[in-house]
Amino acid sequence: MNFLGSNLGDLDLVAILTAYLFLFYGQTSTAVFAFGQGLLIDLFSGGVHGLFTFLYLSAYGGICGGARFFNLQHPKGQMIIVSLTVLLKKLMFFIMVTIFYQNVRFSTGFLWVTLTSAIGTGLIAPVLIYLFNFLRMNSLEDTVSASTERL
Repeated sequence: MNFLGSNLGDLDLVAILTAYLFLFYGQTSTAVFAFGQGLLIDLFSGGVHGLFTFLYLSAYGGICGGARFFNLQHPKGQMIIVSLTVLLKKLMFFIMVTIFYQNVRFSTGFLWVTLTSAIGTGLIAPVLIYLFNFLRMNSLEDTVSASTERL
């Protein structure tokens, strides 16, 4: 699917997962997840070492900062926080690539892809956070029912 230079792969599902972890598991678990995810991507990619660790930790910082101003428990707040986090992550990526590779040029295509990615990711964030929470609750109910059956 091609819409203004964007495709379905431009949706940032890790930002949504980070927001979900922040909402239900707290700051420490989310920081460990963001650091570990960035470190794994850095280890298995051929890019600048530390780039993705920095990007995922900046996304975590964006979610922490956004949660101070918007309600992450409300779908509207989830959309705003996730959209702003994706914008922050893309901006940090552009800044870091510009620092390390001086011959990179800004294009309007990058701007359109960034905007559509942020808007699309923000729009699907409440649905996926609800789905993750639904799956977690079903898993907890199955665990509780299985443990009571053994007794």
